[in-house]
Order: sequence, then structure tokens, then C-alpha cells
Amino acid sequence: MKKLEQFVNQSKRHLKNHSPTILSVAAAMGTVVSTVMAVKATPKALSLLKDAAAEKGEELSKNEIIQVAAPMYIPTAITCLCTIICILGANVLNKKQQASIMSAYVLLEDSFKKYRNAAVDVYGDDADSKIKAEIAKTTYVSCDGYSVYNPDMDFESEQLLFYDFYSHRYFNATLAAVINAQYHLNRNLLLRGYVTINEFYEFLGVDTVANGDDIGWNMDHLMTGGLLWLDFENRYTKLEDGMECCIISSFADPLPFSVIEEEM
Repeated sequence: MKKLEQFVNQSKRHLKNHSPTILSVAAAMGTVVSTVMAVKATPKALSLLKDAAAEKGEELSKNEIIQVAAPMYIPTAITCLCTIICILGANVLNKKQQASIMSAYVLLEDSFKKYRNAAVDVYGDDADSKIKAEIAKTTYVSCDGYSVYNPDMDFESEQLLFYDFYSHRYFNATLAAVINAQYHLNRNLLLRGYVTINEFYEFLGVDTVANGDDIGWNMDHLMTGGLLWLDFENRYTKLEDGMECCIISSFADPLPFSVIEEEM
């Protein structure tokens, strides 16, 4: 039952995220069906007009022609109306999604700039240049053409100690690796509409957790709280015993997708 519920929830998200494409395909099919129905209705309408004219004994008036022939084209008119609705609906949804994605990217860029400034304050004036160098030298191009971080190329001397607030574990990584993982998680969130916490751990290059595929963030749920992207806080902390680490947490906690669906 749990797998069935998860499948249903994923199907709902898939349909919602791909609704403009679905409506566009429906509109294309509606155009073809309308044409075929109009072609098939025409001989029937002509036959009815011929019979009506023969019964009247003279040519039919315009109003009479409409009264006789119109019923044959009612199914065609309904199909055309549905096609127009699909076209307009797809256009509206496309504009909404594009506006949402553009706004989210603008805000994400602004957040990233603020984070870069904070990184300079915490790690020194050359922190920004080091981060750029790390991103440039430790990326590779995946099969879909997008840049993905490769943590295996990190230098041990540049790694920091991080603490994940949700899985309660420590791991070593570079600041560039963590920022890159957070960026790609946000990218998938905007494009797909949801992400799992295991997906975040895979980007970080750490082990996934049990049930981590059933927990995560949903874009529609975030927007109900006034958030247009998933912002993270990487807070530098010095513990009482002198150990220094960076605590990773997000402004919106990950939730089970079943709970998110109930709240929505």
C-alpha cells in the first residue's frame, strides 16, 4: 500500500509538472480529430440538405440550411472548443512556470551572492577565488550535458569538517562541493518539482539513509510558505572542545512526501 501510495503521489506530481505538455499534445490531437469529424459530417449534412430541399420543392433559405446542417457539426464544434481550451490552458501554464522559474533563479542568485560575501568574511579575502577554482577544476560533464561535481578530485588540505543537521553525522568535504550540491538540488527541485533528501546526500558524495527516498522537499509546498527556492544555511561553528565545523541545515525542513500531500 505504501508503494502504491507513493506511485500515486509521484504520478500526481508528474501530471502537474507536465500539464503544459499534456495540454499541448491534447490540442494537437484535437486539431486532427476535429478535421476528421468535419470531413465525415459534411457528406451527411449535404444529404440532409438535399432531402430537405426536395421535400420543400425549392431552395432552402440560410436559416433553414443552418437548422438542417448544424446538428451534424455539433460534435465537431465541441471538439474544436476543447482544443482551443487546451491551447489557452497550455499557454497560461507555460507562462506561470517560466515566471516562477525565472523568479526563483533570480532570488537564488541573490542568495548565492550573499553567501559568497559571507564566505569571504569567514574564510578570508581569497575564499571566493578558491571556490571558483575548485568548481572549475573538479567538475565533469555528465551524459545529459550538465556539469556535476566530482568529490573524488578534492584535495584533502582544502577539506573542511561538516555536520549534517538532519542525519546527525559528520563528513569531510570542500566548501565548493557543498555549495555545488545545494545548487544542483535546487536545480532539480525547480525542474522536477520535488527532490529527496537522499538525492542531496548523493550530490554531497555521502551515504544515503534509510527511507531517504520518501523524505524531501516539494516546490508547491515550499511556495505555500512563501519560499521560491530551497535556501541552506552553512553555519561555521566552534564547539566547546575547540573542534571547528560547518553545520548544514535548510530554512525548510525535509518532510515525508505523504505528510506534504496531506497538508496540500
